[in-house]
Amino acid sequence: MWPVYIHFTYAWCIVFVVVNKINISNRSILILGALSLLIGSLFALPVSAVDANVSAESILLSPTNKRYELQSGQTKRDSFKVVNNGGTAYTFFVYARPYSVDNENYDVNFDSDVANADAYKWVQFDTTSFQLKPGDSVDVSYTLRVPENATPGGHYGVLFAETQPAEQNGGTVIAQKKRVGAILYTTVDGTVTRAGKYLGQDVPFFQFSAPLKVRQRISNSGNTDFTVRSSVSVSDIFGGLKYKNEKEATILPAKTRSINNDWPMPAWIGVYKVEQTAQFLDEKRTSTNYVLLIPVWVYITTVLLIGGRVLYAVVQRKSSKK
Repeated sequence: MWPVYIHFTYAWCIVFVVVNKINISNRSILILGALSLLIGSLFALPVSAVDANVSAESILLSPTNKRYELQSGQTKRDSFKVVNNGGTAYTFFVYARPYSVDNENYDVNFDSDVANADAYKWVQFDTTSFQLKPGDSVDVSYTLRVPENATPGGHYGVLFAETQPAEQNGGTVIAQKKRVGAILYTTVDGTVTRAGKYLGQDVPFFQFSAPLKVRQRISNSGNTDFTVRSSVSVSDIFGGLKYKNEKEATILPAKTRSINNDWPMPAWIGVYKVEQTAQFLDEKRTSTNYVLLIPVWVYITTVLLIGGRVLYAVVQRKSSKK
């Protein structure tokens, strides 16, 4: 995609030609063009440098979540796989932590020991330290022991595998820790309630830059999690499909989630029709919204053009009176 200031320059070339057709002085156009280029440069995106010294150390964990429906007092044996898909050997450790979320954007929290983020306490690993050579994998086994007094409903945690930094002679650290995890979704049998509510969509009509913001809000009023199947399609005013995506999102009990269906790379200007679908439990909701995507600099250019035309008319009127 072209930088904003190039779009700005191109737009003003068009403005220059069009306005000259109505006999506005070249000096006025040049002044307005210079102002627009200055403003456009303020909106140009900075270019980030990329570090070429990317570490050859890499770790994968599969699967990325574990779902259980268990009885209080039950014991469950299971495992997950860790793969060294990098170019260097390393040691990694495994451990468990609480899992919860802090807001509608579902910013994860691995520290707060809230009421239902206690499933990590039920985990006992057979071994906690492993060594992996490049290309090798290992199955990490663990036991999940549900307490006799565990409350019915959802309980959550996360299982982490974390590499340990390598060292040179003298103990100088030359690599950073890397961590991957699998979320535990554990429902304890008993009086389990699955209930949720569709709270609507959040798709602003006026938008000014990428991504094209498309959200759905769904709340969970039950005592265990459920999954939402969410889809979005974006088309132009002529009906041509421009973007389509589907995803699944988990809603934790007593939480509201804003599901992000943003279109990451829309055209820099356009009018779009946005259709969303959300399916969860026994409910299916659809919505249709329209979005006008125009960069801020277009509005500024329009204001400058109109202002310049008014100023020119005033100057011409005063000149004609002399």
